[in-house]
Amino acid sequence: MFYFLKKMSLVPKGLKYKTMIAFSLMSLIPLLICVWLVTTYIFPNIALFLGLSLGNISLILVISIIISLLGLYTIKQMIDPVVRIAGDAKDIAEGDVGKVIEVEREDEIGDLSKSLNIMTQKIKENIEELKNYGEKTKLINMEINKKVLALSGLLQVGNLISSSNDLLRILNFISQKISELENGSCSFIMLPDSDSGEIRAFSYSNIEEKSLKNLVLKKDDLAAEILIIDKSLRSKSIAANKIMASLNLKNIVILPIFISRRPYGMLVLGTTKEDFLFKDDEKELLRIFVKQATIAIENDALIKKAKELAVKDELTGLYNEGFIYARLDEEIKRACLYQRPCGYLLIDIDDFKDFHERFGESKADILLKCLGGMLNSSVTTVDKVGRLSIDRFAVIVPEKNKKQVASVAEDIRKKVESDLAKVMDFSGKLTVSIGVSENPIDGSSADELMKKAAELVKNAKSLGKNRVVV
Repeated sequence: MFYFLKKMSLVPKGLKYKTMIAFSLMSLIPLLICVWLVTTYIFPNIALFLGLSLGNISLILVISIIISLLGLYTIKQMIDPVVRIAGDAKDIAEGDVGKVIEVEREDEIGDLSKSLNIMTQKIKENIEELKNYGEKTKLINMEINKKVLALSGLLQVGNLISSSNDLLRILNFISQKISELENGSCSFIMLPDSDSGEIRAFSYSNIEEKSLKNLVLKKDDLAAEILIIDKSLRSKSIAANKIMASLNLKNIVILPIFISRRPYGMLVLGTTKEDFLFKDDEKELLRIFVKQATIAIENDALIKKAKELAVKDELTGLYNEGFIYARLDEEIKRACLYQRPCGYLLIDIDDFKDFHERFGESKADILLKCLGGMLNSSVTTVDKVGRLSIDRFAVIVPEKNKKQVASVAEDIRKKVESDLAKVMDFSGKLTVSIGVSENPIDGSSADELMKKAAELVKNAKSLGKNRVVV
């Protein structure tokens, strides 16, 4: 029975069928009105012939009105869902992909509602997928930017090593670039202290200096291989435990710095993040940074060694302080052995600091070169002329007593006063103050003669400059 009623119902029928029914029902109204008009006014006899009374005709009109209302209802039943679905579709088009259209029919409108729901669900899934893809793309871009910055940093480190002799500046730059590999991380480089030999933080980034003061390791604590402590690895190391306990770090990676194939220092990167994992590409970049740090340290050591071995001043071409000191010590020993005198001159440029500030470094360098050449031409080939510091020069005068050395000093003073400004094409006045010491009167070692000459130069300055004090 239910099946029969369902088949008779309009519910399962399609829109085309329902439209035909609605059209048929609505078409009866004008047809019946025409019949009524014809039978009432045009051919009233037909109504009598057919046996239709006024009541029967009125009943027919009432039935016609009811049929028209049924047609109107049928059309409304078709139009209303379409209007509602159109509104829902508009909401979905405006971004409300969470909206679900209610499926109440089994005709084309019901199929349309189901299709729109399926499309909306797919759009929602695609949007979620795009969001996830966008987040992944964002993370990938961030990682790419990190790597680009790291590689750029490596190039900058290379340029810095080739253009600068300041080891601290280079290592500070390396520490800064390492700390940028991971957000919220800190980094530092530990090297031996030149005095105590203890391993201390030499450069650092994203960490307070006071927290590193108490972090002191022994040479035996130095790592000989890469050490990692994070959620995947728990390397056992005295150095790692001390560093983590001292700085409250939860994750740490330590890379050893080798000099002459022996552990010399350590590069450290640490974080306080929970459940953290150091990535393989970060470890590889750290290895490259360690190589750069090693090159910088070895380069600094070679420069210092070269300076120790060098005997000439780069600017003036005169002997440097190390050579003058060693040679003066040798001359004093020889003078003591053969009981001969040995003189020493310390020459200080008057008001050099003011000259440098007023005319600049370039002009000051010219002054130093001209004075060096003048000193060299004022002594014999046996005498040795050197530059001790920025504005101080020295002359070792073997085989001459204090009186003879003072005479040499006075000749130098006069020559500087009269000729140095002319050589430089300088309109001002340039003078020097000179202290004269001699072995064995003023001392029997290089330290004693140099100290005495420095005191005499100080006296010359206090007496008005441009003079020789014996």
